[in-house]
Amino acid sequence: MRCALEAPGLAPASGQPARTAIDGSIGGAVRLGWLVVRRVAMEGVTLGFVRQCFRRGGSRWARGAGRARAGGGAKPQAAWGRAAWRWVVVAAMAGLARPAGAGDIHTAAPSVAEPITVAADSAMRWKEGVYDVWRLAGNCYLNQGLTYARGPEAVLWIEHRDPAAGPTKVIAYFEGTGGQAVVVDFRQPKPDAGQQTLLGQQRGATWFQRLQTTAPLRWHVPAAAAPTERPAIYDRGLEQFDPQRRRQLLLAQFTDFAPSPEGGQALPPGMVRINVSPRSDSAPDFEVLPQVNGQNIIIGSGGVRVTIEGLQAEGLPMGLGPIGVIDVSTDRVVIWKSAASGMTTASTQAQSEPLEIYMEGNIEFRQGDRVVYADRMFYDVRRQVGVILNAELISPLPAQLDYSGVVRIKAAAVRQLDASRFAAQGALVTTSRLGEPTYDVTANQILYTDVEQPVVDPLTGAPLVHPDGTPVVERRQLAEAQGNVVHIQGVPVFYWPVIATDLEKPSFIIDSVRVGNDSIFGTQAAIDWDAYQLLGVERIEGTDWGLSTDYLSERGFGVGTDFQYDRPEIFGLIGPARGNLDFWAISDDGLDNLGRGRQSIDPEEDFRFRLLGEHRQYLENGWTVTAESGWLSDRTFQEQFFEQDWDERREARTGVRGRKIDDNREWMVEANAQVNDFYSETQYLPRLDHYWLGTSLLDDRITWFEHSSAAYAEYEVAAAPSEPTLAAQWVPLPWDAQSSGERLFTTHEFDLPLQLGEFKVVPYALGQLYHVGEAIDGDSLDRAYVNAGVRGSIPFWAVYPDVRDPLFNLNGLAHKVVFEMEASYADASQNFDELPLYDQLDDTSILEFRRRLSSGALDPTITDPKFDPRRFAIRQGLGDWVTNPSAETVDDLIVVRMGVRQRWQTKRGLAGNQHIVDWLTLDMNASYFPDPNRDNFGQEFGLLDYDLRWHLGDRFTIVSDGFADVFGDGLKTVSGGVLINRPTLGNAYFGVRSINGPVASNVLLASLSYRLSEKWITTAGAAYDFEQTGNIGQSMSVTRIGESMLMTVGLNVDEAKDNVGVNFLLEPRFLPKSRVTRTTGIVIPPAGAMGLE
Repeated sequence: MRCALEAPGLAPASGQPARTAIDGSIGGAVRLGWLVVRRVAMEGVTLGFVRQCFRRGGSRWARGAGRARAGGGAKPQAAWGRAAWRWVVVAAMAGLARPAGAGDIHTAAPSVAEPITVAADSAMRWKEGVYDVWRLAGNCYLNQGLTYARGPEAVLWIEHRDPAAGPTKVIAYFEGTGGQAVVVDFRQPKPDAGQQTLLGQQRGATWFQRLQTTAPLRWHVPAAAAPTERPAIYDRGLEQFDPQRRRQLLLAQFTDFAPSPEGGQALPPGMVRINVSPRSDSAPDFEVLPQVNGQNIIIGSGGVRVTIEGLQAEGLPMGLGPIGVIDVSTDRVVIWKSAASGMTTASTQAQSEPLEIYMEGNIEFRQGDRVVYADRMFYDVRRQVGVILNAELISPLPAQLDYSGVVRIKAAAVRQLDASRFAAQGALVTTSRLGEPTYDVTANQILYTDVEQPVVDPLTGAPLVHPDGTPVVERRQLAEAQGNVVHIQGVPVFYWPVIATDLEKPSFIIDSVRVGNDSIFGTQAAIDWDAYQLLGVERIEGTDWGLSTDYLSERGFGVGTDFQYDRPEIFGLIGPARGNLDFWAISDDGLDNLGRGRQSIDPEEDFRFRLLGEHRQYLENGWTVTAESGWLSDRTFQEQFFEQDWDERREARTGVRGRKIDDNREWMVEANAQVNDFYSETQYLPRLDHYWLGTSLLDDRITWFEHSSAAYAEYEVAAAPSEPTLAAQWVPLPWDAQSSGERLFTTHEFDLPLQLGEFKVVPYALGQLYHVGEAIDGDSLDRAYVNAGVRGSIPFWAVYPDVRDPLFNLNGLAHKVVFEMEASYADASQNFDELPLYDQLDDTSILEFRRRLSSGALDPTITDPKFDPRRFAIRQGLGDWVTNPSAETVDDLIVVRMGVRQRWQTKRGLAGNQHIVDWLTLDMNASYFPDPNRDNFGQEFGLLDYDLRWHLGDRFTIVSDGFADVFGDGLKTVSGGVLINRPTLGNAYFGVRSINGPVASNVLLASLSYRLSEKWITTAGAAYDFEQTGNIGQSMSVTRIGESMLMTVGLNVDEAKDNVGVNFLLEPRFLPKSRVTRTTGIVIPPAGAMGLE
């Protein structure tokens, strides 16, 4: 017998793992009793519901649970149900009498957002590869979420990561000593806020756990000391890792080619181990010569392998990685070492003692995946200086440098000048694996410098320190190259005398090159430059500076610059600051082609430009300052030269805003100005806002929301165009009226949340007082607005654990439904159309298109008030909320809104690692208007919509959505399509969208990206309207995947602009986020990932 209360079919909706099924044994009944008590305490489930678990298995409906479970099994007989019920009561009492055993505890893994707290009486700390290792002793304590561990001794392995790269990893090993056991408490929250109860307790000799967190670690330990030798508990904890990987972990995962030293024991800090052995089966010749200066010389020939463990050379470039263990094979070797370490070929000595190595003949220097080939090599380990002659390095490109694949570096000589400076003469760099590389960059000399700088707190300006008191430092890696030449197929194509760069910005002067041709801009050649490298200026930390040079044969020459920054302070103000400045200009001698009816527009200005800026800074006093600028030369510049920004981004504005958030309150002050007089805009000089959201009143019985605003506002109407074609298509909008004066309002809402059985019901009342100094008619206006109603919702769920279908990828099925309803009555003392629209509802691109629709220039002409965006916003309920972004947009309204949110969920994944996914989602909404003539143009029902997503597989989805207003000429739209995605092969979409109402359109949409072979990718897209518009446009491109480069040739047709364009793009293959991958979704592995190509 199984009970659906905690059965294994589906996990709860919250994402917690499903509990283990419970059989009909006595022990199972005891465990079931404990789980029943837990659920009754945590979720308020009635005992009647528990009885139903034993009366019925399989599918059933239940209300108010809020989570879906799955169960199954045969139905028990009535007698067994009654007997089982008695066992539950007995088991519940027994469960209350004791904590659960470790085997009975089923807890969800802590969320990675939960911080990890560590405490101990004493600590030691050292570095082990990518891990910070901590040995804790005395009252050791670790907590994350609801898990608490205590013990006398512990070892922690911590892998710190940049927040953008993922969570910090913490591997914990606790061990009991002297009769003290390791105790781990698992707790659960009580319904009363802020309290916990003990779910279970685990006691044992050891406890091993892997944890992750995105929050900073919380330390309560004294200053950590450095160990003189590895503690024994470290090795015992290391055994808890995969035993096969124990050696790799000891050697920081860089010993793929290094043999394990005898005994397999870790080196004490500050020691170096040297082992000299044969390279092959043939024994080499060794000779050991003692010297009078206290050193020994070891001479080996005939094929020698030298392994050195424990090197510390942190100044090496990132591409070389940390040298912990190296493995060198060579024909001949001479080693100078301390006589105190003995005269054998296997010995250990301190790093401070002399150790020099000279090698010659077929040298292969290996470290992890890195390989260096050389003719001769000398290295002084103690002083960290050396030279390599005729060297060739093959190394993986580090991900933190935004590269992927491997890099080949050849040099006539590489010299290590000290621990942080390297010089290379006659250097060649390429990612090509061919003997004659497809492309390469050569330099007469490259000087590399590695410097460390202390990290400061961006809020306080104080240096950051580790828990043991040592300062936190960050590394900057700088390179200066002289005499640089770029070769393609051995032919020099570019020269630059000096390049100075920060290696965290991986580029070579030129960031990108684009070439194209079309009938609007003519032949196009665009080059984006790295300004720091081009000018030889040292890069300012946290900044990126680029220059653009563009040639458009039909328009002229264009130039621009962009500057981006992300810094802990700026302009002397402490606090994280992020922003950008973008300027581009052209002396335009052509005509604008903006589409049908506007294909030959004479620009209003000859010198055309845009200046965009964005800045945001979080100050230490809690205020956030945001500033932006948006200055355009004329009304059509952005639509012509930056069409995607015009269509998709918010309009550019110029102003500054300060805001401060304190719990559930916010203060905001802003000011902005109209710098583009060809767009309508409101100037606030200034504006102050205050929000107070979700404040509890009368002992949590009532919730209060508030928004108040005071401003001096000037609504500036756009100037009419001077160009004849544009002037004929421009008309003022209904709310366009030059006005200025004070604008004051305060809005308040009071909610009364109620739980009526399984229903959540919230009666509410909202009121607003509004005053404006100048309305559309030129007089001042006062308005009162009230909105009262009730909101409610109720959840349902059903479980079908026996539903299995491999064709539809079903492994159990849960149906979750939430019904929602809102009924409201609103009354305003003044009409909305008496006010200028100080806060616009649409972006500038839509407003300008709306002017054309109202002017008669387009067919059909739309001037009917039923299509006024303000009326649509009012019917949708914009005035029901305190946070209404447009205070003018409220009016009389009576409406009942209804909605249903549905999820059908199933389990997918390998056995034992399954997860919950949405198999089908379907959301629907409708509105009922009791006074249809006033509120909905004569129809009782309106605003009907649905949204469907059917995920038949992880890579196959059917999508559909629709909307309808049923009054005359109301908008009616429906769409449907199929989306297929295969990351390595491609993706495709095929769908249709039908629009009826004031505009009729039936558009067929299709797009395809497909990898034809290992060398070719093709993409295609098309849109065709079966109504009068006809063909909309097509695009097609072909990409050749070369050994080092991706070459794309494309063709696009834009019927509205009567434009045909051809474009060409060449980009390196080693960039991880290539444009080809971004646009097609096809992942292209780096060259050599699948072997030599």
